[in-house]
Amino acid sequence: MEYPVVTATSETLPNGLSLILDPDPSAPVVSAQIWVETGSIHEGARLGSGISHFLEHMVFKGTRDYDGETLANTVQAAGGHWNAYTSFDRTVYYIDGPSSSLPEFLKILTGLVFFPTLPEAEFEKEKDVIRREIDMGLDDPDNVASRLLFSTTFVSDPRRHPVIGHRHLFDALSYDDLRNYHRSRYTPDRSFMVISGDFDAEEMRSLVAAAIADVPLGGGPDPLVPQDTPQIGPRRARATFAVPASRLTMAWKTPPLSHPDTPAVDVLSTVLGRGRSARLYRHLRQERELALEISAWAWNGPGREGLFAVSAEVRPDNREALVEGVMAELAKLQEDDLTDELAKAKRQIAASQFRSLTSASGRAADLASNWHEARDLDFTRHYLKALHAVTQEDVKRVAASFIAERMTLTVLDPEGAAVADRASKRRRVREEVRTHILENGVTIALLPDRRVPLLHFQTAVRSGLPSETEVSNGINQLLAATLPQGTATRSAEELAVELESLGASIGASAGNNALLVQAAGLAPDFSVLADALAEVLRAPLLASDAVAREKASQRTALEEALEDPLHTGLGELRRALFNGAGYGRDSLGTRLSLDVIDRTALASHHHRHFTGANLTLAIAGDFDPAAAIDTLSPLLSAMPAGQTWSPPDSYLYHGTDLTFRLPKKQAVLAIGYPGAAALSEDRHALSMLQEYCNDMAGPLFTRIREDLGLAYQVGTTQFLGFDTGMFAFYLATSPGQAELAKAELMAEIAKIATRGIPDEAFERVRSTVLSSLAIQQQSLSSTARQAAIDLLFGQPADQHRQLPDIYKALTPESVRATAERIFSVAATTITVLPED
Repeated sequence: MEYPVVTATSETLPNGLSLILDPDPSAPVVSAQIWVETGSIHEGARLGSGISHFLEHMVFKGTRDYDGETLANTVQAAGGHWNAYTSFDRTVYYIDGPSSSLPEFLKILTGLVFFPTLPEAEFEKEKDVIRREIDMGLDDPDNVASRLLFSTTFVSDPRRHPVIGHRHLFDALSYDDLRNYHRSRYTPDRSFMVISGDFDAEEMRSLVAAAIADVPLGGGPDPLVPQDTPQIGPRRARATFAVPASRLTMAWKTPPLSHPDTPAVDVLSTVLGRGRSARLYRHLRQERELALEISAWAWNGPGREGLFAVSAEVRPDNREALVEGVMAELAKLQEDDLTDELAKAKRQIAASQFRSLTSASGRAADLASNWHEARDLDFTRHYLKALHAVTQEDVKRVAASFIAERMTLTVLDPEGAAVADRASKRRRVREEVRTHILENGVTIALLPDRRVPLLHFQTAVRSGLPSETEVSNGINQLLAATLPQGTATRSAEELAVELESLGASIGASAGNNALLVQAAGLAPDFSVLADALAEVLRAPLLASDAVAREKASQRTALEEALEDPLHTGLGELRRALFNGAGYGRDSLGTRLSLDVIDRTALASHHHRHFTGANLTLAIAGDFDPAAAIDTLSPLLSAMPAGQTWSPPDSYLYHGTDLTFRLPKKQAVLAIGYPGAAALSEDRHALSMLQEYCNDMAGPLFTRIREDLGLAYQVGTTQFLGFDTGMFAFYLATSPGQAELAKAELMAEIAKIATRGIPDEAFERVRSTVLSSLAIQQQSLSSTARQAAIDLLFGQPADQHRQLPDIYKALTPESVRATAERIFSVAATTITVLPED
């Protein structure tokens, strides 16, 4: 299976802007993106200030055609989903949504990039927002570990600085700095536009030409961007943080993307560290138990050195042994036959690339990345050919270059830890959704989608948090982590090797109402995937050593979560609202419950819930429905029928106001209300209210973040339960503004409770919700997951296809009635503040 030949076109417009068009009528969705080839490495005299990221924020304050509020309202009314990001070498703006709105999306995107107003009145206010974002990053261990790695690895390369900038350099930026930076860097010759989806190419050329007619020619010198000095010795750095386990990274510099060894480095990283059958995972986590988690990765780009790295979570006393173990694994590669592992790695990479083609957004990003990195729209296909040509000798040669004398080692230790020593595309045809029920009660939904040769199996098992007790809290999460680690006839290693050799995967996760098990792979491997998934469901091994390892990882995740202010705020909100039972428990469990849960408890939980009466399966992708049933029936009919498990009733208690303290810099506020059941008529209205509250044009963002500058992060979250759920508002702010932020948030909730969604905003909110549905239905995993869960609650398997009509039938009055009913009860409020 070759990567499809690209049918997109590229051209350069008179003012220097490159235009890439990828018409694809398979779904009424488009993705429009503008990539500005400027990022944090191009900041010149302002290097390290984060001015590129700051500018990305400021362009959303208005363009020549729209002020900031109208801009957000227009995008929402058009059903658009928009955002932007800044990296080392680019700033990307994108909008995904219905194809009918593409002309508006073009006007908005070109306005953001080439015609922002950059209002001076917003300058200091937005600086305060980014200061809080910087502070929040310094509270995040992943962010801190990444900073440590890059600042240690690179000496003169500007990537040693964080993209968001250093606080002291950021504070020094002036308004004129911002305007001048935009004027010098956001030029058409440094930008390109990519459009993928359902549109007419000739019409788009005319629309784009009109949208950028007033953009002047670009030009001017680029800042000097130095290459890094050669690394001729090892580099080490250590820092401490409030984490339960050490974060360790071993990294080596690698040549730029254009170097002929780059494909071999990618294959090596996959062989060593991608998946449960990878060498590092099997040998250092499963067998020797040196690491709690471990992976390998390769990062490269055009014209500059990249990195090959091994990242791990490890107990402090195992740090040095783990480093020695990784070096031993690199050395052992020279002696072993890698034939099977290379084939597996190449298939894994190919499968991952195929998945990017299932959505307009993924196709646009692939084309844009190809253009940015190689000025070759077909670069992915060419690169996959180069990967396929990689030999054992190539992999062994590059592995031999990763020696201790050229290694960068960074460690983020717990506080108090001892110091270590494409071809033509097929038109999408929406096929009928079919449902089949086996004699033992297993219900199967079949959702054929033949766009790409991929498969996604999704099972849902009735359980979730209401199935846990105080003693068994966390058992669903632990069972989900342990399920894929071996079966009655396959060891964990055999299962991982079998699937990953096909570029396939199997995994499980725990939700509020179900335990989910999923498998994904390529279409020709349907039988293998079905057999492996069925055996994981029927007869998981649940080996004691696997249980112990996953329990250790879950305990580490719990300890880390308990240090996160937002997790703490929302977790304590659940606890207060549900009296600490059912949905009031943390899905990760407690320190005490994790000590108690063992293999026997997991086996008992599995025996009770994994039965035909409690299990649904949805399959989405390229397969024949009749053949699928013939394959699955004998595999799943062996499961016991069992009895349908019924959750206990929830007992709610609301109106409490509690305060908790953590050793962090930010304050978090969480305000919650009893929500809707999974089958409640209120659930669709609540989705509309959630979209209204979370959008950049919504009341929380515009009032609390923009007008008052009280919060960096503000929004809502909700879940639906068997009998009731939760709807919560949250924000992150500075401690000194917590009381004012709370008062303002309560005032906005009161408005929503009485007014619902204002008439003038209702249609644009509905457009965004409908657009979200269209975008989600491009994804095999999303449609399979939705169908499996709908079946679990007794809904039709094609319920997701009925949602557009349901949302179109909603009225402002019906949504307002739901808002009044849900938000009129006394709120439960949790405040998380820094320690005194």
